[in-house]
Amino acid sequence: MLPIKAKNFVVELNNLSAGKTVETSYSENLQPHQVLLKIDQFAFTSNNITYAIVGDKMGYWKFFPTQERHGIIPVWGFADVAVSNHPDILPGQRFYGYYPMSSHLLVTAGKVAPHSFIDVSTHRQGLAPVYNSYVNITQDLLYHPQKEALHSLYAPLFQTSFLIEDLVADQAFFGATHIVLTSASSKTAQALAFLLALRKKQENLSIHIVGLTSAKNTDFVQQLGWYDQVLTYGQITTLNPQQKHVVVDFTGNHQTQYQLQTHLQQQLAYNCLVGLTDWQHLQGAQTLPQPGEFFFAPTQMQKRVKDWGLDELKKRVAKVWHQFTTEVQPAIVVDKHQGSQALEQLYQHMLSGQVDPQKGHTVSLGG
Repeated sequence: MLPIKAKNFVVELNNLSAGKTVETSYSENLQPHQVLLKIDQFAFTSNNITYAIVGDKMGYWKFFPTQERHGIIPVWGFADVAVSNHPDILPGQRFYGYYPMSSHLLVTAGKVAPHSFIDVSTHRQGLAPVYNSYVNITQDLLYHPQKEALHSLYAPLFQTSFLIEDLVADQAFFGATHIVLTSASSKTAQALAFLLALRKKQENLSIHIVGLTSAKNTDFVQQLGWYDQVLTYGQITTLNPQQKHVVVDFTGNHQTQYQLQTHLQQQLAYNCLVGLTDWQHLQGAQTLPQPGEFFFAPTQMQKRVKDWGLDELKKRVAKVWHQFTTEVQPAIVVDKHQGSQALEQLYQHMLSGQVDPQKGHTVSLGG
């Protein structure tokens, strides 16, 4: 029996700009409960760059170990079962989940439920359960066959946004009247702005949703219709320092943080750090007055699973998810990339921060 050829896209841990595709192979003779998944397509966004930047700190490199001093960046997408040695997982079944930037993934399936299975491979023990779960599309409340690209692009970010919005609203917005989202054109910020605007409308709230973005993205952000006000980073000082603000920072930009903190001072009620879209400017000369609070989605998710139960949480997310995809679909153009060379070019493009907010990128690496 010939081995199954496969590809992995790996990056150097100490030099993220050094990325390359390497070939590998898998045998069809699998160990008990092993399943070989052929990855059909995955999304690649600035959020995946964040995974790489904080890979050591947050443990993201542990999910898909590879050759020494290298790592595989995790992505979200869809895969089909190529070979299965588990009685409850059949060839051809399609699963959404957390995959490597690869053509294939070998997993060891634990207990299989109608909705999903968990990868119980040794190297994934102790990692956040939300990342180890693979969802059968036939049982996925978020799934729509005509919206797979949007699903890959937005679903993991949307759930993060849902949990941020849930946390902030649960704390009565920390007493703030203004909610400021940096990197307002980023996909996670888009989803959060949508959710805040939806709650504002449904509950007749007086919160003011402010988007901070670069000058070139202001038109796109305004056209989304979810922000009450759109400012460039050069207009931070126009924020009213007499009113309480919540800041949700998706950039990681040191200077932006410094300006927000020194301008708002005690009126910065909650400073939530989520992403690193501007990862090249994480450091600065000035010492930040406060460190901010890094948001880790699985923590809030586990809280709500305890409060509501997993099924109820899924229903709440699904309800607003379908509203969101209907609203965002006309604003986004999906670019599909095929093969190693296309992926390598896209990776360098994304790493350099050249992100067009109107575009979403999906990749099929192939085997």
